[in-house]
Amino acid sequence: MAQMCVVRYLLYLLDDRHQNYLINMQNNIAKTIIGAVALTGTAVAGSAVAPVQEAASHSGSFCETIQNIGKVYKDSTNPYIQEVSIFGRFQAQYAYLDGNDQNGDDFNQHFDEARRVRLGAKVKAFNGFEFKANINLVKDDRPKGGDRDWGYDSFDEAKATYSFGDLMGLQDVKVSYGRHKIGVGFEAHESSKKIKTVERSALSNTIYGPRYTGLLLSGKRAGVAGTVGVLSLDKSRFVGNWDAGTAIYASARFEALQGTVILDAFYNLDYGDASKDQIGVGYEQAYSASWLGDVRGWDFAANVVVGDKGSDADAGGAERGGAFWGLVLQPSRFLIEDKLEFVTQYQYQGSSSDAGIRANSRYLSRIESKNASVDINSRRGDAHHSIYAGLNYHFCGHNSKIMTGIQYEKLDTPAGSDNVDATSLWAAYRLYF
Repeated sequence: MAQMCVVRYLLYLLDDRHQNYLINMQNNIAKTIIGAVALTGTAVAGSAVAPVQEAASHSGSFCETIQNIGKVYKDSTNPYIQEVSIFGRFQAQYAYLDGNDQNGDDFNQHFDEARRVRLGAKVKAFNGFEFKANINLVKDDRPKGGDRDWGYDSFDEAKATYSFGDLMGLQDVKVSYGRHKIGVGFEAHESSKKIKTVERSALSNTIYGPRYTGLLLSGKRAGVAGTVGVLSLDKSRFVGNWDAGTAIYASARFEALQGTVILDAFYNLDYGDASKDQIGVGYEQAYSASWLGDVRGWDFAANVVVGDKGSDADAGGAERGGAFWGLVLQPSRFLIEDKLEFVTQYQYQGSSSDAGIRANSRYLSRIESKNASVDINSRRGDAHHSIYAGLNYHFCGHNSKIMTGIQYEKLDTPAGSDNVDATSLWAAYRLYF
């Protein structure tokens, strides 16, 4: 019952006028998807080949419900449709910031936000195809001083994948086309459903871009899982065309050094060309090496990043161009097995130019926009440090959890008599099915 109390309170923070609307809307969408699947099964097979699974809430626990409610249909013997599932997530959070700007003046502000509300569907069909799409169901501009609007906002991902199986000496070969999430760095490879800090680090947000339309090819060989692809920089539609610029991406994952190594590379072929680079990635190239493993009973993740923002003109001025680099270290462990988790994170990023890196944009930038007297140099500087410590309580693993944390960060700016520093207090609830 504790998690239900938390959900109700966070929903209250997020605006009690829209609680019933959001819940009813999600239920109606789910019923529509399920109904369409049932009709499709009848059309292609003459009759429904397997019953739609009932929600586990009729006989099981809350955890069983959210872990199984999305399993709509599964029948590997059906030659047309083998599996249908729906999925979604609800993420709400609160933050309080207190700090000093580059002139030594104090600031403080609190924020509450519907961070992510998504709903989607996945269909496996014709013994090889997988179709997946999900949408964002809230646009929350309240942290910026705007409105919180519930309802369809945009597509998150929308892609079609075909699995070849083993092909030409490779295992599990897949080709995928559509709107993708592209991961650079271990934090980006992990879904927001399972990240251990309330927000990803500023370094991760520097190299973690928007959703890209792209053609990706993946496979495995000799213990190495790899992905290569070409990406369109057009963001004019939910699946873009190829009239704009392009980027190339590669990633590899393998076991080494008594853990898992992830290598990522991203190269923007049209960085600095305003007529082509519609995405505005913010850099020309970035390279990441991550390691995940166990260190004396602690889950440990480390990430080293180097990149370049191209020429001064491309980067929008001499103070923002040039090379950048950074490091993230993240140890964590359960204090109570599978329930109470402690996590801490240290992050550093630096730049060869005076304003080549930025602090996290989530709320620190809102401080400046809401307070004309506060000057944090638009969060830009040449060095940024942050340290985070938090506790996560898992009601049902990552499916339902509370996250709390405290973070201190310091930004070296090229102007002003002092550096920008801020302390943030975080509280969040995460749910997905």
